[in-house]
Amino acid sequence: MSMTRKEFEKLRLAIEAEKFSEDFSDPITYGIQRAAFEREKFTRLIAAAEQVNMQTARTKREQWKRQLERATQSQRRFERLREEIQHNVPVAAAAAATA
Repeated sequence: MSMTRKEFEKLRLAIEAEKFSEDFSDPITYGIQRAAFEREKFTRLIAAAEQVNMQTARTKREQWKRQLERATQSQRRFERLREEIQHNVPVAAAAAATA
């Protein structure tokens, strides 16, 4: 299925206007969820751009692919940080109990 330039622009604007509105007290969880939201958004934008045969859409698609990769890396960093904290908390709690 292909779409017209006008349809693409309308969809692009609608997707780009979506806001992340979750409220997490934990900044790491917030970062993970925000990155997941951004990844989903860029994936949808890339899929829309692939349905339009115009240079502007191809340029945008490449830009969104780079942003998708950065969001993926960010999400992985937050997940690693959360795992490190979860593994270190029991050790710190045990050390505090013996002190």
